[in-house]
Amino acid sequence: MNEIVKKKPMSIELKILMATILIPLLLVMLNFVNYLFTNDMNEFKGILGMIIIFSTFVIVTPQFMLRYVKYRTIKEYEEKFPIFLRDLIESLRSGMPFHKSLMMTSKLDYGKLSDEIKKMSNQLSWGIPFDKVISQFRERVRHSKRLEMAMNIIRETNMYGGDVVSTLESLAENSIILEDAEKEKKSLLNQYVVLMYAISFLFVGIVAAINRLMVPIFQTSTMGTAGEIIGLTNPCESRYGLGTFVCGVFDFISEFIFNIDKYSIGAYYTSLFFCMSIVVAMCCGLIAGQISENSVLAGVKHSLIMTIVVIGAFYLLISLKILGV
Repeated sequence: MNEIVKKKPMSIELKILMATILIPLLLVMLNFVNYLFTNDMNEFKGILGMIIIFSTFVIVTPQFMLRYVKYRTIKEYEEKFPIFLRDLIESLRSGMPFHKSLMMTSKLDYGKLSDEIKKMSNQLSWGIPFDKVISQFRERVRHSKRLEMAMNIIRETNMYGGDVVSTLESLAENSIILEDAEKEKKSLLNQYVVLMYAISFLFVGIVAAINRLMVPIFQTSTMGTAGEIIGLTNPCESRYGLGTFVCGVFDFISEFIFNIDKYSIGAYYTSLFFCMSIVVAMCCGLIAGQISENSVLAGVKHSLIMTIVVIGAFYLLISLKILGV
């Protein structure tokens, strides 16, 4: 008998990734067609730079947002789980068996957790063993160590008996204590999240001050004792080894994104400061997420906000001739 191999369905993340990749490809093709008609290389480069920035956010942002939505869903599960346990305990006290009590609580509202409870209730009504239903739910929430541990306790309690109500009461009480502790910690550490934003934006201000005040001073060339020119120069004028790649990236940023002459000294330092500011913004955002919600993934939203503000600030500063000169 030939076995029928079922293909694993494509995940929503992969579908969105494929869709978002098509958008930049279409934009690049339209820009190339526009160049064939206009024959304007400067316009082509400027539009291409904007497409690259836009494409980066179009491709990366949905993936991070999907993961963040999953993270927030798990957090809501953890918030509603103690309430679910309390209702489950009340049903058990009335004399109902474990599986009947779970099916009864599926009629109540627990936010997003209700969908999972209804799914478990439906599985039980189809005759699937209680242990298997709990194990499958535990697998779906494996990203939450708290819920995974709680479901292990519920499974073991149902299998080996004992004082089920007292065990679940202790589990519910501990879950509430942990949730309250996390909320208190988040409220106490919010000031440090604000500090991370301040550091990111202050760095852009420092970069603008250095470029505006100090670079022109150091740029002034003087003759040395041996007849050599002493002064600030563009390091990318001489490229060797790894420097060829780095300078190529800097040339791309200055010419294609900010439309600055890549051979000027301002182009090099603007690109250097831009990369430094993006790195600082992303790292500050991730640290903010770790501080406030004890998860680097939660910091993705902070990183995106800071990065967008930094890019906008650089465009504004360059248009005002504060950077790039």
